[in-house]
Amino acid sequence: MLLTDNPRIAAHLAALPLPGPTLVACTVAASPGVIHLPRAEEAAIGAVWNSYDANRERRPLQHVRAFTDLRAAPWPQAPTSPLLTLQELFFLAAQHLSLHRTAGSSLAALILDPLVHGLPHPHAALLTGLVKNATWELPQMRTHAVVTDTSRLQTALDELQHESRVAGGLPVGYYRVGARSAEHLIPAPLTGQQHRNTVTDDSVIVAAGGARGITATALRGLTALSRPEIWLLGSTPVADLAHQAEAVGTTGRITYVRQCLAATPGVSVVEAGAQWDRLQHARQALHTLSMLRRQCGGTRVHYLTCDVTEPTTVKAAAEQIYRTSGRVDLLIHAAGIGRARTLRAKTLAAFRKVRSVKVDGYHHLKAAFADPAPAAWCTFSSIAGVLGLPGECDYGPANDTLNAAARYETMRGRDERAIAWTMWGESGLGPSSGFTDLTRRTGRLSLIGDAEGQRLFTTELTAPPGLAHAVPIYLGAPEQHTVAPHYPGLVPAAPAFAFFNTPARLTLCEPASAAWCLDLRPYTYLLGHRRNGRALLPGALAIELAVEAAHRLVPGGTAAEVTRIRFRAPIAAAPRDTRYELHATHTSHHEGRQSVHIEIRSTARPAAPERPRSALHFAADVILGSHRAQPRPSPCPPASSSGRQQRRGAEARLALPFDSIRRPRTDSHGVHALCRLDLTGQDLRHFSRMATCWLVIDAALQTAAFIAPGRLATPRSIGAVRLPGVLTNDHMLAASGTEIICTASPDRRQTQATVTTSDQNTTLVCIEDLELA
Repeated sequence: MLLTDNPRIAAHLAALPLPGPTLVACTVAASPGVIHLPRAEEAAIGAVWNSYDANRERRPLQHVRAFTDLRAAPWPQAPTSPLLTLQELFFLAAQHLSLHRTAGSSLAALILDPLVHGLPHPHAALLTGLVKNATWELPQMRTHAVVTDTSRLQTALDELQHESRVAGGLPVGYYRVGARSAEHLIPAPLTGQQHRNTVTDDSVIVAAGGARGITATALRGLTALSRPEIWLLGSTPVADLAHQAEAVGTTGRITYVRQCLAATPGVSVVEAGAQWDRLQHARQALHTLSMLRRQCGGTRVHYLTCDVTEPTTVKAAAEQIYRTSGRVDLLIHAAGIGRARTLRAKTLAAFRKVRSVKVDGYHHLKAAFADPAPAAWCTFSSIAGVLGLPGECDYGPANDTLNAAARYETMRGRDERAIAWTMWGESGLGPSSGFTDLTRRTGRLSLIGDAEGQRLFTTELTAPPGLAHAVPIYLGAPEQHTVAPHYPGLVPAAPAFAFFNTPARLTLCEPASAAWCLDLRPYTYLLGHRRNGRALLPGALAIELAVEAAHRLVPGGTAAEVTRIRFRAPIAAAPRDTRYELHATHTSHHEGRQSVHIEIRSTARPAAPERPRSALHFAADVILGSHRAQPRPSPCPPASSSGRQQRRGAEARLALPFDSIRRPRTDSHGVHALCRLDLTGQDLRHFSRMATCWLVIDAALQTAAFIAPGRLATPRSIGAVRLPGVLTNDHMLAASGTEIICTASPDRRQTQATVTTSDQNTTLVCIEDLELA
């Protein structure tokens, strides 16, 4: 069964020569031969399949695929009705497979997505999040998903087929220009210290779903540091139920139901139980209001009845808040309902309700609080959105969508985060539903205490800009033991970076900084880069080290460019009496772009004097955040065209993998050369961890050196190295077989260099204002 919300995709799928009975269904009216399913209904999948297969081989449904195209999907507009229906049908199909458990079955999703700056559109998580959660309950089935930027559906289908053979990690692959990427969890530093006053006495906080559960507890911890003005939004009409709630007090549910049945003839047990729930919710909200007013002042804490699934009530609440307070400094979206059930036991109505509170609520809040937008936004998400969990095929995808939204908004320069909480042991949905006791018995998740949860929440809000994360997740020993066998490799046992592990020194107060001892001796391939008989660190590798260090200091950050690069002194690849250290310092944060200053220094211990001597070898600034548009490559003749052929000077002796320049030629425009990457005999795991294509950058610097033949022509300084929107390393380029052209042209006293693919459609690197020694 092939499900989609796109008529063009439906027509293409219907025309494919597929084996066996194959049903193509679309949530929008499509071409003949495609079944139109405008609305999802319980048992719809079985009914449609049985009707379709009635006159055929009567084979059970084995394979389900969902397809959507988000390349033109606007943001932050809410998901379309056809897309939501597609997700519901995909859920029902997964449920159908779970009930029948036919051998060899599979469940997969394919999303066409522009992958802006390498990030998937948040609505892709409606499908990929469902796959992540379904994989826990369908262990005998192949479950996987692909998000790809290709415009050719056949290429995307090939990538989906390739993904079915990938093992390890989360069951979602991201394909950009044919290269596969996957999500990994990156260890991030965290302390209990307050680093900046995000919330002060003058702050205005809006908390949707903030009157009960973990949000109320987290707010009480926050108000221990300051006395902000707080607006709580909740669906319970507290004022109307206050008298009854106080009268019920601590009366238990069973006792209350019995009293209600005796006092009110005709009331059902279900109705009486629901009324008890409402009164308890009102009682908890009244207690929260009392506690917060005691801490912040009686007139500084307000409660508005507001159902976030209703846009009109959210808009009315926003208008009242802006009319009274004028602005919002922090908006917390913590509304949510948890109904953990096995995939077989879930109902479509419950699935829709869980999704609506999270996803619709998010978009309604975004729309209502758009002008002016809140200075900061925090979503209370769940570990189920990041990793998936059994019984959370509704709650998991909804939270994963909000996780993706936080990453997308951060990319746009907004201060937004989604905290992927594990289970709280004292407050929240777990204790109220009995799920905490189950968790404690199974040992699958940690149980965060209220005091620890308050500390973590405050730390996230007050983290310095360089250490704030879009989607933080907390993994205790139970989570790690749960994840390791299910998603091998998700938390890498080996260092995720090529050269760095634990920093020698780490300071988390502003400005955040770290230092690493730089030991290059294990990397013997560096001995193949020789200048005047000495094995020296390539300048391009110093740029790679700078980017890696910036990524370590700012987990989740992506380098856009490296600027103000200065090469002060050579760095020996095999030093004897010299120790090198790399220092990284977070220096600024402006409009979504952060800066990390990098220095490589050495300490030498000569025979005299006895005191160590320090020297600066390299300095640069790594800019993290949104990428500037790369200039389109200017037309240049191929490297094999006519022109004066150049030869490398005798000063340089390069072995693999550095000997990559082929057929360098000069003309009136400058120097052109082919770059042939050859990693034969190298440690491919080491090169696969690189952050940049630094061998390609080295090839560009070699090409620029031909401008001044006969000189040593080593780089002295570089104004900027602009990196691609999605960082590509040399291992990926070598594996893809991409043909690369390096071009260098003199510009007054400085040189510009560009690295492109041979078709000149993709710019890999731009080097600006290169000054040669």
